[in-house]
Amino acid sequence: MLELKGIRKVFNKGTPDENVLFDGFDFTVEEGEFVSIVGSNGSGKTTLLNLISGTVQPEAGKILLRGQDITAQREFVRARRIGRVFQDPAGGMANNMTVAENLAIAENKGRAYGLSAGLNKRRVEAYRELLRPLGLGLEMRMNVPVGALSGGQRQLLTLLVATMTPIDVLLLDEHTAALDPKTAEQTMELTDRIVREKKITTLMVTHNLRFAEQYGTRLCMFDKGQVVLDAAGEEKAQKRVDDLLALFNAISVECGN
Repeated sequence: MLELKGIRKVFNKGTPDENVLFDGFDFTVEEGEFVSIVGSNGSGKTTLLNLISGTVQPEAGKILLRGQDITAQREFVRARRIGRVFQDPAGGMANNMTVAENLAIAENKGRAYGLSAGLNKRRVEAYRELLRPLGLGLEMRMNVPVGALSGGQRQLLTLLVATMTPIDVLLLDEHTAALDPKTAEQTMELTDRIVREKKITTLMVTHNLRFAEQYGTRLCMFDKGQVVLDAAGEEKAQKRVDDLLALFNAISVECGN
C-alpha cells in the first residue's frame, strides 16, 4: 500500500508567485491497483509522482510505502523499489550504451558491483528472449547503442528496464505522449500486460482520456491539487471518454478558461 498523508507542497515559497498546490492532501493506493490519473496542466499530477519518487520534498506530511516512512529517503534509494518511465523516450536509459548493456544494468539494480565484467554474456540470450515478444527486432540489435533506436523502441525498452527487477511501485509520467498513435497503442498494451502479470502497483499520468478509460483498475481526475473524481471497479467501468471530457470542460469553465 502507498499512502500520502497530510501532504503540503508549496512552489516559489516567499515570492509573489507562491503557489500552494497541496495542503493537507491525502491519497492512498492499494496493493496491485493500476491508477490512471488525468487533469489539466498544473493540477498536481506530475508533482504527485515527483513526491512519491523523491524528486521533490513536501513541506509537511508523510509518504508511506508498505508501512515504511520514506518521506526523508533520497531519490536514488527509493529507485530500488520504485520504477519510473518518463515522457521523453531518451530519459531513463544510458543512450551511449548498447541494448544489452542497459538490460544488464537494469538486471543488477540494487546489487553491489565488483571488478568483474559488467555484461555477463551468458545472460544475453535471456535478454533476447525478453525482447523477442515485442516484435521490434530488438533481439537482433543487442550491440546497438540505445541512442540509435527510434523513440518508440526506446520507450518500450525503458518500460522493460523499469520492471525487470521486483519493484513495489511503477510510475508512468505521460509515457505515451511523445509517441505516434500506433506505437502509443503498442506501449499501452505492453504496459497493461506487464502490470497484470507482475501485479505491480501502478500510477499512470496521461492526457489521453481514452487510455485513462480503457486501462487501469481506478481512475482519478485532479484539479488544483484536489481529487475531483475517484472511480474504481464497476464505477470506473461505466465511465466513458465523453463523461471525462464533460467534467474536464466544466472545470475549465469554472477556472475561466
